[in-house]
Amino acid sequence: MNIALPLESALPMAAVHRFLLPFGAAKRVKQDNSGNRTNTSNSGSRCVNFNNGLGNSNWNISLRAAGGDCQPAVMQAAHPGTLVSLLHLLRQIPSWVRRTASSENRKPRRLVVMGKKYKNLYSAITSMENLRAAYKKTSRGKRKTRSYRTFTGHLDSRLRSVRRSLMTGSYRQGKPRQFTIFEPKERLISALPFRDRLVQHALCNVIEPIFDSVFLPQSYACRKGKGTHAAARDVQAALRRMQAQGLPVWVLKTDFSKYFASIPLDVLHREYRRKISCKRTLALLDKLLPKSGRGIRIGELISQLSANLIGHVVDRWLVHTKGVTTFFRYMDDIVILGSDRAALARLRVELEAFALAELGLHFSHWSLLPVSRGVNFVGYRIWPSHKLLRRDSVTRAKRKVRRYQAHGAMERLRMFLASWLGHARWADSHHLITSMGVA
Repeated sequence: MNIALPLESALPMAAVHRFLLPFGAAKRVKQDNSGNRTNTSNSGSRCVNFNNGLGNSNWNISLRAAGGDCQPAVMQAAHPGTLVSLLHLLRQIPSWVRRTASSENRKPRRLVVMGKKYKNLYSAITSMENLRAAYKKTSRGKRKTRSYRTFTGHLDSRLRSVRRSLMTGSYRQGKPRQFTIFEPKERLISALPFRDRLVQHALCNVIEPIFDSVFLPQSYACRKGKGTHAAARDVQAALRRMQAQGLPVWVLKTDFSKYFASIPLDVLHREYRRKISCKRTLALLDKLLPKSGRGIRIGELISQLSANLIGHVVDRWLVHTKGVTTFFRYMDDIVILGSDRAALARLRVELEAFALAELGLHFSHWSLLPVSRGVNFVGYRIWPSHKLLRRDSVTRAKRKVRRYQAHGAMERLRMFLASWLGHARWADSHHLITSMGVA
């Protein structure tokens, strides 16, 4: 009996061995070294070199006749009782090989490497191109200040001086000017010198996209394409979806007490080091943020990124540990939607315990209310059908308008109304704006 087995040079030999192994043929053929043009005694029309893998394929892997070969190597290795089954399997090899070869030649899927760390960032941070981009960002809204005029007067030399101090490691952050604001609540604000704000912009130009790429979509503060309006819109969309499904809607809202002042700095630096391994970049971060203690200053660009990074720890816990995805976070304000009031009550206890144990944070207040009471979030009161401005926002706006008008500060009134009306018009506020006479 002769076995005709046409094989291609790209034949995946591991696949053939898988078929032949139960019959003892693969091992026998490998020892025969058949099909090799230099082995005349082991070559022949029934001896095929099966042991050449894809990376070791030769042009002479084929069937080749030689005098005196009268028994196939496969038949010599296989038990006579298995020949019928072996022939059946061998007939299936060509079509199976085509499927295997096509799958092996297919373009591999893109692999996402989790936990990637970034190094060699410092040259990008200190490049003149990045420093000029940071200067443009720092100048926005500051063109009438003395610090801007002083820095711009000798721009090239000032930028080179900043770069030189960063490259030599001699850079030290200046002392910020601090002041207190009382609306919407009392807060201590820090304003750095122009030069130090520029350095923070240069740093965040490079590292902020790294962390923004890992932030979850439930985070809305200080991110491109997000913000307060997007948060209010997405909350309302989620409420409408749940109502359309006929589900009861409960709203858990939490707020951390003195969030910026309570951020644990050791955890913050640990989170930065989860993604950054560039030693010089980390050394610069150490100069901007203390490595121990608690609290970051409000008003600095690096503080916004840092506060979002700590909030991301909570986001990870909600999504990956608790499996909760229908929530929305704006800095330290979190809104979680659900249809089971008891489950949300348990989640509130677990969330507060996690925040206290891992971050040392606790809630200043929280609420668990039905959707009929509205969702108080990002300056709006949100229902599935409409949005309104928060009452305290309206009260503050009316008070400011009266004060600016009484003092004749028309330019400041114009600037305030441009900002406030942009916020108010995202709500159902037509009658309110008309009644205030500021449209």
